[in-house]
Amino acid sequence: MPDLAKQSSPQPPPLPSSSPSAHGRALAHVKAAIAVARLRIADRGRRLRAAARRRPVLASLAAAAVALAMLVTAAVALDVEAPVIPGLSPQNVVTAREQAKAHPDDATAQRDLGHALWSAGKRKGAIAAYAKALAKDPSVADERLAANLVAAFGTRLQDRAQALLVRHHVKGAEKGLVALTHSPRRSVRWGAVHTLDRMGAGTKRNWENAYVADLDAPSCDVRRAAVEKLGEIGSPRAVAALRSAHAADEKTGGFLKPRCLGGRLDDAEQRILARR
Repeated sequence: MPDLAKQSSPQPPPLPSSSPSAHGRALAHVKAAIAVARLRIADRGRRLRAAARRRPVLASLAAAAVALAMLVTAAVALDVEAPVIPGLSPQNVVTAREQAKAHPDDATAQRDLGHALWSAGKRKGAIAAYAKALAKDPSVADERLAANLVAAFGTRLQDRAQALLVRHHVKGAEKGLVALTHSPRRSVRWGAVHTLDRMGAGTKRNWENAYVADLDAPSCDVRRAAVEKLGEIGSPRAVAALRSAHAADEKTGGFLKPRCLGGRLDDAEQRILARR
């Protein structure tokens, strides 16, 4: 079976043969290849049905593999180009890398290389390619670039993604960053809050989102700081969050052990109500 990654463009059809016997032999070859492919597929089908009765999950994975094998086998038998399956072939990465190398000053080529690398799971290389593209022309930032940089939050590449978003003011990332202010991971939500602020898109609502999430943090000090800040923000949502935190806080105390927040919740709520 030919290597999909190295397969070239579809071959041109053969020149007409003046010899009927040559045409017959070519047709017989194709028919034989198809017949063999059918026998193999039928055999795999029987094995798949047997496996499905024993292990349904593994059978589903096997079905996907059989479907891919059918596509490749048919392509080989009919002498056509097999379809490129995203994520299974490095062809896109190779092509994009060649384009970026041939046009080092083309920001679009660098961006597209970043897209290809990201899709191939090479996230570090993708961020590096995005950095080159944005340095040459920040206007090449598209929705896909913005989404991928936002998706880097919560990974080892978060700091690099934040730096690119701030340095080049990638506006397309703002909606995704606002969604991250609700993240259950403190480093992610506060990273999003500070990134939005540095991009000039910060709002009090973003801070409130993060502080409300902090009320569920494992650290008592973090929860106490959140209560204090929500008391300063003083929105109706802050009042609702403080009230809902009472039930959880009651579980933090015990015999001879004070609760984490205790009267702080009531004090913060009263300060808010007093300002109205």
